[in-house]
Amino acid sequence: MVKHYHIALIASIALVACSSGNNKNDDSGADTTSAVRTIVTPPPIPEVLPDDGQVGVKKGAVFIFKNRGFELFSGGGGNGRQYASVINMYSRLKLPGIKIYNLIIPNGFEFEVTEKYKKLITPAKDAIKSVFAAEDPEIIKINPIDEIRKHRTEYIYFNTDHHWTSLGAYYAYRSFCEAAALTPVSLDTISSKVKPGFLGLFHRLTRSAILKNNPDSVRYYLFPDSVNFYIGSSKSIGYWAKSKMYAEQVSGANSYSVFLQGDLPICKMETQHKNGRKIALVKESYGNAFAPFLINNYEKVIVVDSRYYSGDFIAMLKAEGINELLFLNNIFAAHTPFHISNIKGLMNPGSPKAKP
Repeated sequence: MVKHYHIALIASIALVACSSGNNKNDDSGADTTSAVRTIVTPPPIPEVLPDDGQVGVKKGAVFIFKNRGFELFSGGGGNGRQYASVINMYSRLKLPGIKIYNLIIPNGFEFEVTEKYKKLITPAKDAIKSVFAAEDPEIIKINPIDEIRKHRTEYIYFNTDHHWTSLGAYYAYRSFCEAAALTPVSLDTISSKVKPGFLGLFHRLTRSAILKNNPDSVRYYLFPDSVNFYIGSSKSIGYWAKSKMYAEQVSGANSYSVFLQGDLPICKMETQHKNGRKIALVKESYGNAFAPFLINNYEKVIVVDSRYYSGDFIAMLKAEGINELLFLNNIFAAHTPFHISNIKGLMNPGSPKAKP
């Protein structure tokens, strides 16, 4: 049954009485106007939307619904606990002066699921809570779902691809800033560029005409902070080649690769902020759109893709003076054995990479 949500209104009325009662000719200057202050509490945002008659169709691993493509997450349980145990391993290394965060990213259907299709998925919010319950208390746990849900009608996930947009990443970044005692950058005055005509993974897998007729665009923000961007190497923790944070030459189906030039094994950003805060981000491809926001708050940002980096990760953290470590993975990656294995493998330089 669809729940009804009501707006709760709390009104406080202050009456200022005139000393002469109803004397309309009183020129004493007293304010005889009744002041009314109304506080409106917005209705809660439902985690499952009412059925609106829209019909979804499965094409292989893709669920096409409301002219968009989605993945249906149905994981949890043992894989989630295994992911938690790997994050715990890093916490238990007791790396001097390093604070550890874990942020798990929901997928797009979490914010579009209707009563009709709720049995097709495991709610991401519940799965994330289960992972966090298995983690050591020292780990700072960040669940961005409530913050993202506030903006569910905005363009926060692509129509034809499994990734989030830079705006979706921004709302998760705001959740991270709250946990990390940082002030998030406001996008109100930030200029940006857009790459149009992006048809992503869901379209490539299905060749659906519905998705082809609902193409995406990829927006990336041009932050005013000066940044030196470097590409590193798995072979040497001291090798850094200067490059550019955005691959502005990409287009079409490759447009998501504009962020950090795609899935580099390791890269580094150095900014003009001299606040002593230096963070390493361990991620898969969802982290590409997230990482650029960190340059607004950190002196140094190092980004490591656990699928490809095989260097001496722990030695690199020490050499670069890293004092914060953020694990950021989408909910599928956090419940997929090969991703979990590769995150664990960062502890062992040169260990073979697990494949899907």
